[in-house]
Amino acid sequence: MKKLALGLMLLLLFTGLVAADEGGGEKEGEAELGGLAAFGVGLVFVGVAYYSLTKRGLIIEHRRGSPGIVMRPERAYITVFGPVYPMTIHHSLTVVGTLLALAHFVTCTDYSTLGGKAGLGMAIVLVLMNISGFYGRYVHVKIEMAARKKQSERLKRFAVLLRRWKLFHIALAVLFLILLGIHLAVVGD
Repeated sequence: MKKLALGLMLLLLFTGLVAADEGGGEKEGEAELGGLAAFGVGLVFVGVAYYSLTKRGLIIEHRRGSPGIVMRPERAYITVFGPVYPMTIHHSLTVVGTLLALAHFVTCTDYSTLGGKAGLGMAIVLVLMNISGFYGRYVHVKIEMAARKKQSERLKRFAVLLRRWKLFHIALAVLFLILLGIHLAVVGD
């Protein structure tokens, strides 16, 4: 299973590299690999959307099992069977997407413009969101362990941490979207 996940990540990386535009920055200081960044941000959005849609099971229901998709008219409309949990898919796509987007941000040589500052801010926020995501996963595991061991005080403490973490993680996502909008408005063609 780990080999399959690693292979999928490498495939996504190479697909992004192939899809990336060749020339890139035509102006002095302009970042290159914009196609790679777009592909990376797209992966982040797909990872977030898939997790969000499966979390409550309103549209997509995710079940462990052999890979497959079943569509039916009642709710949830789509059942996806797969060997990994939606959170693992979310983490994998967001980490790979972040790495692809960072390749674009590091090619910029001038962060003095509004577009450059917004891009740098996006890079920083993406890294913070990934760190935050790993912390959230850690807290979630601690909650599950406390629940299994019936440690109610510890469970309450970690539940409070999880609520605070969610607010922080969502605030980072909103900040990223604002910076993305600024960046695209300023440097978009």
